[in-house]
Amino acid sequence: MIKGVFFDLYNTLIGYQPSREEMTVKLLAELGYTINEDGLYLPVNKADEYFYQQNAQKPISLRERAEQMAVWSHYYRIILEEIGIEPKPELINNLISRWKNLKWEMTLYQDVIPCLENLKKRNLKIGLISNAEKDMSELFNKTGLNKYLETVVISQEVGATKPNPLIFQAALKKSGLTAKEVLYIGDQYQVDYMGAMNVGLNPVLLDRRNCYLDLKDCRRITGLAELEYCIDNT
Repeated sequence: MIKGVFFDLYNTLIGYQPSREEMTVKLLAELGYTINEDGLYLPVNKADEYFYQQNAQKPISLRERAEQMAVWSHYYRIILEEIGIEPKPELINNLISRWKNLKWEMTLYQDVIPCLENLKKRNLKIGLISNAEKDMSELFNKTGLNKYLETVVISQEVGATKPNPLIFQAALKKSGLTAKEVLYIGDQYQVDYMGAMNVGLNPVLLDRRNCYLDLKDCRRITGLAELEYCIDNT
């Protein structure tokens, strides 16, 4: 029986506004390239997978500047190659420098609060497991997440990042729940879904952009409104 629901943070509960796809379209347009936003969903997701796997090995923010630049250069190389644009070093450097000047904020997805309200009414424990590298209390207060989150575990506190079992185990210990009693929702297959499964949690892949249609071996949803069905059928 499910007694708790734990979430990933970025691209699960909160996302960029404007979206990264919108911002990438804008940057490429400034550099003379016309790209459709819909055509960036898969390329950005593929680049994200690379970034999160790199971050799991060693937090990007803790690396030397040259190594950070190498990661971001490869990130944009993946996107450019996927959309058929030659990843010239000059173009990649332009994208990185222009990105720094963009204005954006992190906001809740529209389905988050209704979902959390429903979980609260069902008396389920609500938790969060994130590879965040700083105190997130300001963001939680701003978005209202602080009203719902009972168990919060971030990589900075634990000294381990998803998919390392230690961060999932720390959340279980903090909540007082067993792995079988927890449903875990995240947007990355390797980092979130497989990371949770390897510890014995009940994982659900949140695929808002339908980037994982080819995966047949996992429970996948496209929005948090579908989560109630997963709870009732686990």
